[in-house]
Amino acid sequence: ALQRLRGWQDVDDEIQEMYQEDRSEKEEGQFSVLSLFTFRGLRWQLISIIVMMAGQQLSGVNGVFYYADRIFESAGVHSSSIQYVTVSIGAINVVMTLLAVFIVESLGRRILLLAGFVLCSASCAVLTVALNLQSTVSWMSYLSIVCVIAYIIGHAIGPSPIPAVMITEMFLQSSRPAAFMVGGSVHWLSNFTVGLLFLYMEAGLGPYSFLIFCAICVATALYIFFIVPETKNKTFMEINRIMAKRNRVEVQESKELKDSYPLSRQEEKKSLSSSEM
Repeated sequence: ALQRLRGWQDVDDEIQEMYQEDRSEKEEGQFSVLSLFTFRGLRWQLISIIVMMAGQQLSGVNGVFYYADRIFESAGVHSSSIQYVTVSIGAINVVMTLLAVFIVESLGRRILLLAGFVLCSASCAVLTVALNLQSTVSWMSYLSIVCVIAYIIGHAIGPSPIPAVMITEMFLQSSRPAAFMVGGSVHWLSNFTVGLLFLYMEAGLGPYSFLIFCAICVATALYIFFIVPETKNKTFMEINRIMAKRNRVEVQESKELKDSYPLSRQEEKKSLSSSEM
């Protein structure tokens, strides 16, 4: 099945990885949400997922969509056409998310997350200025539209799709279901928080509301830059070892694991050739 899926014959290394992950899972046992929070060996993985999932929603994507109609109206878009412009913005979101699917393996998860949050933070900062000046400078309304589009593009290439992928790659099978529970809960609680508070923020702060979203995007990008590793082209066990160093725990190394699993074809050949000599 792996050979047919990958398109090449040599899948021995991937099978070895499955054996290693299976052994690790049996040694650790299945994690509950409570045990995930108390297990030191997954501390930074858990914090990273919480930060990325919270940053995904607290970065203000729903606030930008909420403000979009008024921004287009102030730029002179006829009220009967605003709904079509809003649909176009949604289409841009879909297209850029699909593009992220194709470029994530070449560029990597970390660079897309960083680029996305940086673009979102810059868009929020410029949008704040543009919204404040659009009553006095005519072309600022059009700059506001550009900022909305740039924000949607930035969010779609990184902050929107990548955090869920990172959950899959930063946790082994034993802890992955609990990690998805935590990540999903943080996602929807953050979504609920923005939906609940944004109207009050807008009433009290007006366009300056986006400076709060800008600060959250910057803080999330800094955390990713300093803490979150690149997971592209790394096995689950390799990622586990990288995070183990940050968690200051030891991971049982490969000798014990290799002794427990069948040899790959290449290893069998080496073993046979050495025995013949």
